[in-house]
Amino acid sequence: MAIFSMRMQVIGRSAGRSATAAAAYRSGEEVRDERTGKVHDYTGKSDIYGSEILLPEGAPERLGDRTALWNEVERVEKRKDAQLSREVMIALPAELSHWQKQALAREYVQSEFISEGMIADIGYHDFDSHNPHAHIMLTMRSVDQEGFGKKKRVWNKRAAIAAHRQAWAEHANQALERAGYAERIDHRSLEDQGVEREPQIHLGAKVMEMEARGISTQVGAESRRISKVNRDIARQQANRERLQANIKLEQTLEEISAVTAKIAANNLATDSATQLGTDQRNSSLRSYDLGEPDNQVEPAKTYGVAETVLRGVEPELLERVKSRLAEAETSELPVEDKQEQVKQKEQPKQRQKKQVKERDLDMEM
Repeated sequence: MAIFSMRMQVIGRSAGRSATAAAAYRSGEEVRDERTGKVHDYTGKSDIYGSEILLPEGAPERLGDRTALWNEVERVEKRKDAQLSREVMIALPAELSHWQKQALAREYVQSEFISEGMIADIGYHDFDSHNPHAHIMLTMRSVDQEGFGKKKRVWNKRAAIAAHRQAWAEHANQALERAGYAERIDHRSLEDQGVEREPQIHLGAKVMEMEARGISTQVGAESRRISKVNRDIARQQANRERLQANIKLEQTLEEISAVTAKIAANNLATDSATQLGTDQRNSSLRSYDLGEPDNQVEPAKTYGVAETVLRGVEPELLERVKSRLAEAETSELPVEDKQEQVKQKEQPKQRQKKQVKERDLDMEM
């Protein structure tokens, strides 16, 4: 799945490194360092998918050659602790096709770095694995047709780095959307996102190769530990969300049951009052149960709400819900209301008996 992984570092002589060696390793090519006479040969590297150099407007064409580019960088930098290059490593979305991965990286580099006047040397790695990524070596000086000028310190500012991170997430998400994928990445930390999860660590090509051969590594063990912790956290979070959803559903069902019971009671009382032909009783029931006619809820609408709420509910809970709705549908009036209805129904019979008794007395007289 698509993940956000972006690392930035400076390649410098103070750590015993050289730009020519780094470029050879990332491109899988042979580069001779003219300053030291050492040949860096990585043509046997197997995880290289491809490489390319992108030049800004005004840069001399000769710097489009990898050996010429990084040897000129080495010549320009005189200090023994000189910073030679900035490197950006980005994890490419595994969902994309190979050419889409390259197009995404190229689009991002062009927008963020080339447009600012940097030269970028891109190496594409591990495209046939679950860890496709790109190494981007960037020059640190201004450049024109004459060659390199002064160093641009502003390119190393924290604000610039933060902007590059956010831009990478935006470019990757746009590429995923264009390709029809719903996955998205986020440049923010898990804490800033409000995500309860331990950050995963980057394994690297060497560790992944060793792990694939069955050789256990400390980094691999730590990665597996983090994965287990995150799975446990995910399960706990899912259980909490399920519990909260059920509580909310129970509350909603209480409201639905109350409305349904009120409608059933009103319908039963209205039918009885209609049989008696008492408009006064009918009006009294309406004002007592539901208020004004405009505020009444139709049974069909109530069931529509219930069906919408119940969609996707666990089967066991759904059965309880259906049972509760069935009880609400057939719910009877309160005992006092039932007694009142019986009393009203008995009144005509009592009047009839009284009339018969009076008639019999008249006949006896």
